[in-house]
Amino acid sequence: MSKKIILLLIDSFMPHVLQEAREKGLVPALSFLMEKGAYWDNCVTVFPTMSATVDASLVTGEYPEKHGVQGLIWYHRPEERVVNYINGSKSVWRIGVSKCTKDALIEVNETHLSQDVTTVFEELTRRGKTSASFNFSVHRGPCRYRLRKPGILKLILAGLSFERMVSGPEICTIGRFIDSEFLRSFPWKWSHSIFQKYGLNDWFAIDATCRLVKENKLPDLTVVYLPNMDYAYHRKPDQGPQILAKVDRGIQRLLDSFGGGEEAIRQCRFIVVGDHGQTKIGAEVEANIDIPQHFVGMKMAEMKEIKPDSDDVVICNNERMCYFYPLKEGVQEETIKRLLRDSRIDVLAWKERGGVRVRRGEQELFFAPGNKIADEYGRMWNTEGDLSLIDARQKEEGGSVFIAFGDYPDLFSRLYGALYAREGDVIVATAAHGCEFFTPDDPVHRGGASHGSLHALDSFVGLIITGETKERFARPRIVDLKSYILQQLT
Repeated sequence: MSKKIILLLIDSFMPHVLQEAREKGLVPALSFLMEKGAYWDNCVTVFPTMSATVDASLVTGEYPEKHGVQGLIWYHRPEERVVNYINGSKSVWRIGVSKCTKDALIEVNETHLSQDVTTVFEELTRRGKTSASFNFSVHRGPCRYRLRKPGILKLILAGLSFERMVSGPEICTIGRFIDSEFLRSFPWKWSHSIFQKYGLNDWFAIDATCRLVKENKLPDLTVVYLPNMDYAYHRKPDQGPQILAKVDRGIQRLLDSFGGGEEAIRQCRFIVVGDHGQTKIGAEVEANIDIPQHFVGMKMAEMKEIKPDSDDVVICNNERMCYFYPLKEGVQEETIKRLLRDSRIDVLAWKERGGVRVRRGEQELFFAPGNKIADEYGRMWNTEGDLSLIDARQKEEGGSVFIAFGDYPDLFSRLYGALYAREGDVIVATAAHGCEFFTPDDPVHRGGASHGSLHALDSFVGLIITGETKERFARPRIVDLKSYILQQLT
């Protein structure tokens, strides 16, 4: 009989931070789990390296061109509006708190996530298995839940109707926002308060999981999202090991709820993974790539209301990456021309002939799905141009020639996935090391840390699987975990 699985997704779980924390003896729970299985420091996430897109890829096993969740902030062209899954208080207020809340709690699962893909929760139900999701943003499943407005949000969201229900697995919570039998009987704690994001924190999610353990009600799969590492690391990246130590204490509490670590791994297989890394941002003004300065004389759309007849371009800032959606003929060419002048832009790419054109300075590369050469992850491509632009090269091994990636892991699939997640013209720009994009009202992390780009620092995350061997994955990816889980539970 297969073991039950507990998947812990630690936001901003970075290999170099884990290594330093282990050397200092700060993470005994994570160290225990590593010793009881296999650990990889090269698990590749998807792009943009932002939570909503990563969550969608993890639960569907697909890149964004299949699941449709293009970023944390993106332009919904058919509806002529910007989607923001709650990133940046000023930006959320500008677009509308009710609109952003509705997108984050309902639309991401019910309309934005493609109906052509299935989630791990849906697949398990079809196979007669059960599952739970604690604070995971993408949780589409077989059951229907009513949403609620906790505390003062009853006033702030007075104009938002929660008549529509949201789907999820057999047990599901998004902090205090889902009205379920499980949550109604959950005793109130400080971690449920407005000061702790109404339960969208590590303590709430760990408490919920511990309760299932103690009541002997663990389903076959329990997915647990732990966001506190990300919250703190953005502000204080130099304290990464100490921040991870706090996360570790929560994991230790979960292990103790079984009666100790040995009993926990006897009953369950644990998967611990990150969603993205982070890159330190310089404290100097130049560390912010000021987007409005690049568009003087052009009409940038206002986030609150897009006017395709008069606006030139919609700009969606995802911290260390940015989407540019041209609305008129000639705007794409002008946007590319202006952005190419800035040496702080690392990768600039757009759709072309069913593939992707990449530029940096005078360097160019084109790639598209094809049949000429495989990359190191086994996907076939046609390529033209300079692979060194993306720190890639052709490599021969065992009689086979393939494309090996360096500082931009799995770039072809990840960049293609982001650009083709939605129909219509779109340009992607990523920031060079130490930089992020600046637009009014969006978060700024000068002197702190940020993410979103294709670079390895944003893209490699740690992966721990108990009871597993290193040989299971040569080059693990977030998109591999759904199929792995289904294999283990059937």
